[in-house]
Amino acid sequence: MKKSHILLGLVVIAAGVYYFTPSLSSIVSKLVNKYGSEVVGTEVNLSGFDLSLTEGTAAIGKLTVANPANYKQPYLFELNNVKVKVDLKSLTSDTIIIDSIEVNHPAIYYEMLSLTQNNIKEIENNIKNYTARNQAQETQQELTASEETSTESSKKVIIKKLSISDATLSASAGAENVSIALPTITMNNIGGSQNKGTNIPQAIAQIMTKILSIASESVISNNIDNLKSVAKENLDNMVGDVKERVKTLGIFKN
Repeated sequence: MKKSHILLGLVVIAAGVYYFTPSLSSIVSKLVNKYGSEVVGTEVNLSGFDLSLTEGTAAIGKLTVANPANYKQPYLFELNNVKVKVDLKSLTSDTIIIDSIEVNHPAIYYEMLSLTQNNIKEIENNIKNYTARNQAQETQQELTASEETSTESSKKVIIKKLSISDATLSASAGAENVSIALPTITMNNIGGSQNKGTNIPQAIAQIMTKILSIASESVISNNIDNLKSVAKENLDNMVGDVKERVKTLGIFKN
């Protein structure tokens, strides 16, 4: 191959790196930092981001979701191995297509602060509140027909497959701690209905809601006698509607 051809090839590769890297980096950063924090109502932080333009893949070194205030454990959710495969051609379109997201060995921390308060329930409530506000804002934007339709905030996303495997949940109440292995979580075609896509905050809300729902169900379905004993005697002293409400908020079976 002539040197001129080699040089031309290098220029093309360099141009590709220059063009695609900022786009992909911006998308991932906003996905896990800006939008993630807004949706869950606590700080979401990403560190360590590496991408391969030749394969359209990205790797996230570490991702954390902070706990609400007053919890001993700093994080609700912590992971160190996320792989993302993106359709590079979709980055310049209004709908970004993510072929797959693979999450391995995430750590989830369930902490019971009191009979009526735990971190998973708080984050779930934050997500519900954000989703309601987001839907109202989206409806208003549709009515006003904003001129800036190609901004990142208006972009849609389709996630063809999300898999979360080998997750561990550490549940604690006071000084008691129990470790639970969570089942594999798989979600398909997020935002893919009629190929329209969904906005990024809604996608995050769907994913986080699914994860937290599985985590909460696992805490309840497992025989966690050590944690139950921490608050059981106080529960027995409650009566009527208050007792039934506490059951739905805490870790007790009906």
